[in-house]
Amino acid sequence: MKKYIFIAICFLAQSFILFGQEHIDFQKINFAQAKEKAAQDNKLIFLDGYTTWCAPCKWMESNVFNKKEVADYYNSKFINIKVDCEAGEGIDIAKAYQIKSFPTYLFLDDKGTLIYRTQSRMEADLFLKEAEKANNSEYQIPNIVAEYAAGNRNSFFLLRYIQVMNNVDQSKATMGMKALDSVANDSFLKTPAGWETIKMMAKNSQDKYGRFFNANKNYFKSIAAPADFLQKEIQLLRYDMYGYIREKQLDKFNAGLTFFENQNDPQLNIDAAMFKAEWAGTNGTAKEFTTLTNKLRKGILKNEDEKLSFIARRYANSKLNVGNAQNIQQCYVLAKQAVKLNPNSYSNQGTFAEICITLKKKKEAVKAALAARAIAEDETSKIQKIADALVERAKAL
Repeated sequence: MKKYIFIAICFLAQSFILFGQEHIDFQKINFAQAKEKAAQDNKLIFLDGYTTWCAPCKWMESNVFNKKEVADYYNSKFINIKVDCEAGEGIDIAKAYQIKSFPTYLFLDDKGTLIYRTQSRMEADLFLKEAEKANNSEYQIPNIVAEYAAGNRNSFFLLRYIQVMNNVDQSKATMGMKALDSVANDSFLKTPAGWETIKMMAKNSQDKYGRFFNANKNYFKSIAAPADFLQKEIQLLRYDMYGYIREKQLDKFNAGLTFFENQNDPQLNIDAAMFKAEWAGTNGTAKEFTTLTNKLRKGILKNEDEKLSFIARRYANSKLNVGNAQNIQQCYVLAKQAVKLNPNSYSNQGTFAEICITLKKKKEAVKAALAARAIAEDETSKIQKIADALVERAKAL
């Protein structure tokens, strides 16, 4: 019997050793002890700032911290500690380092100086790259802040400065972006670093970076990860589509629509449907709007309560629809379907109540307004006041 107990103990010990090797070893020490140990071992501290309710924090624990390559690097390079930012000394740490979103990852020296900072849920490969940057003097906050203050305005340096400052001080990142904007020439932009700049700074196809991307798509397609290239292409085209709608550029609008419809992605196909609704609501007749939205609500948007509610809200209240009884009646149909799909949505009930008030459908207006008010109990006091006013207006019909 003793033999079996001994074997079991050995097995458990082996298991704990194996777990330590395949999971970041977060030491059960306080912040002061972590700084002492960092000084002794000549390592940086890796501090995982989390909360007990944070879903991305739990995801990282289950999907990234337990990867062998992650554990090997972090356990060999850092003193690792976890800090609950809503309990114990974590409250003061969160205040001192302005931790406001979770998870936040701090890399600190033995004096507690912030060396590098990043945040959010991320895949293992990116999480490793962030750790490598923390150990790279070119990315360490004290160094790049000093270099920027000394006047370095090289494009490659500014890109690195912005990438780091985005997680540290947004005002400094914005200043860096303005500086980069003035020196980023075509030769810089047509490099891998230039692609990183375009990914970060191209907001629409009319700005400097969006124009350069569209003019050099073949080059960027050859160097970029396919998913990153497509994401940027979609972002810029989304912006363009609203311009095409406003300016009634039907040919360009249809070309963009084809792009979205041909993607093997249900969400992008839904985006195409929403663009169609936008065109019909803005530029089409009441009959065209009704015909199209009936097709959408019975087809691709039949289970999309938020989308149906959005269309109804937008075009029931649009200046284009003042006096247009047919469009408002169709918005009533869309909003009613949204409520049926999801009656527990404040937005759905509130939208339906507003349209019923417009159409003087008192019974339905009161019912929807009261439902919205009940849901508003879980919202802010501002939303509750809006819901109260909605109920009063409905009852006053």
